[in-house]
Amino acid sequence: MIFLILCALSILSMLMYFHRKHKNNKRRQCAYGCIKAYNVLDKPDQYSDLKELFETLDSHEERYFYSVSMSRIMFPQALEKWTNSHPDSGDALLCYGARLLQWSWSARGYGRGAEISEAQWKEFFRRLDKTRQVLLECADKTPEDPTPWAYLIMVATWYSDSDELKFKYYEEAIARDPYNWAAHMHMIIALSEKWGGDNEEMLEFARKASRNAPTGSDLKLILVKAYIEYWKYLDLFENKIDEANDFLMDKNIQKDIVDLYNDSLNHESFKETKVTIFVRYNLSGWFWLTRDRSRLKKELSILGNKIEDIHWRWVCTEGQLEDARLFANES
Repeated sequence: MIFLILCALSILSMLMYFHRKHKNNKRRQCAYGCIKAYNVLDKPDQYSDLKELFETLDSHEERYFYSVSMSRIMFPQALEKWTNSHPDSGDALLCYGARLLQWSWSARGYGRGAEISEAQWKEFFRRLDKTRQVLLECADKTPEDPTPWAYLIMVATWYSDSDELKFKYYEEAIARDPYNWAAHMHMIIALSEKWGGDNEEMLEFARKASRNAPTGSDLKLILVKAYIEYWKYLDLFENKIDEANDFLMDKNIQKDIVDLYNDSLNHESFKETKVTIFVRYNLSGWFWLTRDRSRLKKELSILGNKIEDIHWRWVCTEGQLEDARLFANES
């Protein structure tokens, strides 16, 4: 009997250990190397630390970064409690809206449209309705903030709304911050063929945004996101493997990104912001895809332990980070 009890305690101890390990791994991944975010995510069932953190933020980049960081871990019930306790708080509504956006996606799940059941689609759209409502209320409470409008672009994209509505949300965002990285990034996804748009229109939008962005800014490199989306569509959706590889290896395409890199992250006037980490994830993935060893090595060195395989999911190179590091460090 004592032996059985000891075995049960041992198994329970192991389960608790793996649960903590999984929780800490997810915290680390969602913190993107930021200790403040990591600490807040230690209590996903409480909003008080998150509330205090948001009261210290003074930039649009920070509001986007921290709302993204907590959007996959914080309990929706905790954020809803925050909005109920502080109904006029734009911070509460922003965090709740960002979390609801991920909650909506979890109802759909990954996979192509034909693989999603009717019940999943119905729940997906029901949750998006709620997300839109919360984000529009947030925009009303914080009229100077572009962030809820940037998130609304994703709502409109996933809802298959008209391009007119997507651009309306985009225009609202850039009216508040002309060089808002999140709004431009979400608009690239909205215009992509993957989401019912046109990839040529997407590329033209991204090229124009890159041209108009100030030297030394994160936005200068937004074109890399469009190039990744273009390559990904050829490779995964159309199964045009050779055409996709030709696109990656095109010297003019590669030169576009190198030139923008030198005018952005590699420029003497560049100043790191809270969204730079997302730019570096995309850029390092691009340098791996194009086998640009020296620049890949530099970016991976800067990222250090702030990047994990899961962060390359957006680039579609998840699972290749260790190979990329070995390649970058070959003499």
